[in-house]
This record gives sequence, C-alpha cells and structure tokens, in this order.
Amino acid sequence: MNSVSIGDGLLTLHFEDAAQPVFLEKKGKEYVFYGEKNDYPDYLLYLYNNSAKHSAIINGKVDYVCGNGWAFEQEAITPQDSEKAEAFIERVNKEGESLNEITGKVDIDFEIFNGAYLQVTWNKLGAIADIFHVDYTTVRSNKDNSMFFVSDEWIKYNPDGTYKTNNNPKYTSYPAFNPDKPKGTQILYIKKYHPGIDIYTLPTYRGSITWIEVDIEIGNYHLNNVKSGFFVNKLVNFNNGKPQPEEQKAIERLFDSKFSGVRGRKYMLSFNADSTKAATVADLNVSESDKLFDQLNKTTQQEIFTGHRVTSPMLFGVKTEGQLGGRSEMRDAYEIFQNTYVNGRQQWLENVFNMLAGYAGVQAPLSIQRTEPISFEFSEATQAQNMSKDEIREKMGLAPEQKQETSQAQEMINAINSLSPLVANKVLENLTSDELRAMVGLSPAAPGTLPQPNPNVKEPAKFTDEEDEFDVAVFAEFGQERRAFKIVKSKKVMFTCDEDEAHHFDDQEPDITKIQADVLDLLIKDSLISPELIAKTLNTETGIIKKAISALVDAGLIKVSEKNVRDQMVIDRKPVKEAKKLLKEKTPTTKSIQVMYSYEGPQDSRNRPFCAKMLELDRLYSRKDIEAISERLGYSVWARRGGWYHNPTTGKNQPFCRHSWVSNVVVKEK
Repeated sequence: MNSVSIGDGLLTLHFEDAAQPVFLEKKGKEYVFYGEKNDYPDYLLYLYNNSAKHSAIINGKVDYVCGNGWAFEQEAITPQDSEKAEAFIERVNKEGESLNEITGKVDIDFEIFNGAYLQVTWNKLGAIADIFHVDYTTVRSNKDNSMFFVSDEWIKYNPDGTYKTNNNPKYTSYPAFNPDKPKGTQILYIKKYHPGIDIYTLPTYRGSITWIEVDIEIGNYHLNNVKSGFFVNKLVNFNNGKPQPEEQKAIERLFDSKFSGVRGRKYMLSFNADSTKAATVADLNVSESDKLFDQLNKTTQQEIFTGHRVTSPMLFGVKTEGQLGGRSEMRDAYEIFQNTYVNGRQQWLENVFNMLAGYAGVQAPLSIQRTEPISFEFSEATQAQNMSKDEIREKMGLAPEQKQETSQAQEMINAINSLSPLVANKVLENLTSDELRAMVGLSPAAPGTLPQPNPNVKEPAKFTDEEDEFDVAVFAEFGQERRAFKIVKSKKVMFTCDEDEAHHFDDQEPDITKIQADVLDLLIKDSLISPELIAKTLNTETGIIKKAISALVDAGLIKVSEKNVRDQMVIDRKPVKEAKKLLKEKTPTTKSIQVMYSYEGPQDSRNRPFCAKMLELDRLYSRKDIEAISERLGYSVWARRGGWYHNPTTGKNQPFCRHSWVSNVVVKEK
C-alpha cells in the first residue's frame, strides 16, 4: 500500500493488487522481460516459500502427480527393450540422476510456474545422451521461444532481502529443442497453452494469488504481535499541560517501572496542553478481533484451495468443518481429484518423457504409477472367505492341520488326474516303463530286460515295401530340388500331429516383403539407427518396423547386440553377409525368402527303405506341398518317420527313427 498527501491532514491510499505481469521487449536485449522488473518467477517463488497453505498444496500435488514413479509392462516388450527402458529410468544423465528425480523437479516447477525447462544433449549418432532439469527462475526466452538464455543474475538481492533488476546479467544462450537438428545442447520448454500469452506461462492458481499474499501477511501480522507482546491496548492522556521532552521521558520511565509486564509496554502516553481536564484512559482494543482474524483465515484458506482446484483439503492434511474424514470420504475425494487434475498432469508428463525416451532409443512405453492416499481394506468376512484353513489357523495362533503323508507315486497319479485327458496322455507318453511300473506299485524291470514301448503311445503304422514305394512316389511328385535354393537357416522340428505343425507354422514369418528389404537397406548403411528413425524415414508406423526387424532376426539376416557408444549402451542391429548379398540379388518388391521343409538325417546302411529313398530325393517342400501329400496318402506326413528305433546309447525304444523333418529359411537361387 502506498500513500500520497493531497492536503493538510489528508492522504490518499493506493492498495496493492496482484496484477497480471507484462512481457516486455526492451531495446538492445535478446530476451523478453518476464514481468515489468523481469522478476515474476522470483515473485511466484516468494509466494511458494512464504505461504504455508500454498506450499503445502503444491508439495501435495507433486506427490500425487509423481505417484510411485515410472514403470513399464515388461511382458509386452522384448528383453532387450526391457533392459533399455530400465536403464533409462535408472539414469538419464551423466550426473547419475534417475528419471524419477528429474520428473520430481520438473513437476514442482510445473505446479509453481505452470512450465518447466529441460536441457537436452545429443550424441554424435543423433540420439539423446543426457537430460538435465533447469531451474525455471534462471531462464528467459526470446519472442518466439527459438532461443533461451540461462543465468542466475537476472535480479540482484540486497542485504535486507529486497531485490532489483540487473540490467547487465551474464547468461548462456541455447537453441530450442529440435529433433530434426540433433546436435549439441538444446533447451526444451515444457508449457501449456494460455489464452493471449505466447512467450511465458502463468500459474494455474493465478486467480488466488491475492489470497496467497493475504495468507502471508496474516502470518507476518501475528508474528509481529507475538514478538512485541501483542498490540497496544491502552491510551493514557495527561491533560494538565505539555511538559518538556526531558520531563516526558521521566514520566514514561515511572510508568514502565510500575505498569510494564515482562513482555514490554501495552499502553501509550499522551501529553495535552488542556490543563482544565483530568487525565483520561482510552481503550484501544478492537471488539472481537480474534473472531475477525479467524474468519479471514478461513476465507483465505477456502480461496487458495479453490484457486488450486482442490476438491477436498483432507487430501493435503487439512481438516475442515463439516467433513467427517472417514476412509470412504477420503477415497471419494481422492478419485475426484485424480480424475479432474492428476490424470491430466500425468498424461502431459508421460507424453513429454516418452517422446524424449524414443529419441534416446527406448522403445517401451513408460507410464507413471499412481499412488493411493490410503490402502483398501477388506472386511473380516471377505478375508475369511478367501483364506485357506491353515491361513485362518495361523491368524488364530494355531498350528496347521496334520496332513496324511502321500507317497511319491500317489502324488504323481493325483497330479496326472488333475490334468485334462489330452494333456494327461501327453505326459504319460513321455514316461519310461520303470516310471509307469512305479505308478502302479510294481518294481522296476529286471536288469537286461529290453524296455518295451509305452503302452499309451500309439505305435506308428507298419508300412510294407509296396507302401513305401507308393509313398515315396507321391513325395516325388511334389517339392523342388534343394539345389534351386540357398538355405539361410535350419531348425529341427518334432511334430507329432498336424495341429503341432499348424501352430509352429503360424508363428513363422515365411516371407520378406518390400518393407523388410527397405529396413535391411537402412540397417546396412547404419546398424545403430533406431526403429523410430527408420519409421520416420520410410513414412510408416513404428510397430510395422519393429515387426519387420523381428522377422529379419528370426530369419537369421540380422544379428542383434549391444554396443557402448560414448559411455552409453545402444542396440546394434547388424545385417549378416547373406542379407547384403540378398539385397543385391533380389528386388525389394518381390518375395524372396520363404520357409520350406526337408527330410533330414544320417545316410548309411542302417537306413530304412523309406528313409533312404527320401534322402535320395533331396527335396524341399512348402507347406502347400505337405498338405497335398497328406491328403493323397490319407495320413499326416509328420507321422511318416519310419518305425520303432532302439537307441543303443540310451537303451530305450523310440516311436520314431533317426531321421526328422527340418524347417528351413531359404532364398531361391537365380
């Protein structure tokens, strides 16, 4: 408040208000003034540091928005992406700060100023190497936010705590964050749109700033009263003449020695020239002043909470009249505040940091885990319904019930009986004869006895020589000669039925498409390029690029490893020589890679007639070929693997011979 004299004994009073700051461009300055004195961020920081209610709300908001920190769904990504995401959350800069620490600093700036600054440093490969938080009060901007100026000298503080504008501060200039020019150090200005304001931000609690100042002054007023022994409440008038100054001081000392308390004087003395009147004592107490301040404090609190969009002061540890404060009411208030305020802030931060994580090579979507003000409790009845007898007995302090011991064989039978018939049969098929004998209480077979086939296994059909000849002739009608293809990768498959083969085939990526060829071409040029940059270069979605990379890895055309580049681990996806040769030989618009099957195994005198003739054919069969052959023969091709084979090494019989079907990733030769 300022006062101006307008006449004898008359003053005009000008009351202060919290006017909106102006953003001024001054001649010769690269930066725009943030407020008339370039001190508006420091003013907002002063409010935060001096208003107990205001700072409590801001600190509470930060706790709710930051929640339980960053996390991601490990099941939805590859192990390599998971490791990359964990490393990013644990460390985002060379100072060792975690993503949670940086987020906490960003959000407290967000709550105080409605904006925040991050300093981003790029490495030579065009990826983000470091992310630092920058104190909001130290940054100024040019008119279009294309350049930022960082300094701690925008204002000069005086010894008494006041400050003034520094006309010649030293500062460092940085360009704005620009992923299209990933070079050096840049400043990312995180702010939300405010109507009519383009350069800087205004706080969300702008409407309650006046009341925040009132809260500060109420505290100062009461502090001064306590320190001075509260305010003066009596005025003593001496109306018998005005003595000399020395006599006045002597009278004051007499009053002090007789009437002053331990906390100092609580009266004033007045000497008047009218000697015809006796001394009078006037009461200066304000009627019911305690109630007036109590009401002002309540109004101030309500206005500050309203400006902060707080639905219930209970969430910030403030109890108000009319609120019961029960668990149910607390949870309802939290859900309202979470949905109306916290969710929006969290989504904003998630968008910003996921964008930065992408440029740092992190593929996993990161999210902030919400926190709960109070945990959910189940009733005793609900707990009892979902607890076992032993758990209930443990709660009662009793020992667990004695259980009858079960033999190992009986446990195995019980376990098999708990399975579905289909799964149980699969388990029985893989048990040895001794294990089956033990299950029914029989002793193991005598030494030297030849193991017999598992009775639960359906023995493959016995084929005559004529049937072998016929079947091989059918196989000869299909497939293609092996020499017409180059085998890139092979894998032995142990199918027992058509369903197994169908499931295996559905998991394969049999063909290379144009997009895969384009990905290979880019990786040959730069094996460290990220899927995001590949997607941007090819003008497609990142998910499509990731699927193409996964298919190329499965086909053995890409080798994936981690590489240390300037103290930072990056993913290296290096195409193999076959991939480079493939791109030279094949045009990207044609399908050049496919999965084909072959009959493989040793070729010697012990081979059965069918196996020997199949090896002589030396052919590769597509899935379409396999389906056609099975239809002609009347049984699944995968079952045509010879008969029983006695393995001399293990001493066990096998329901298949030494040969097997093999899945091959092949490239057609010219």
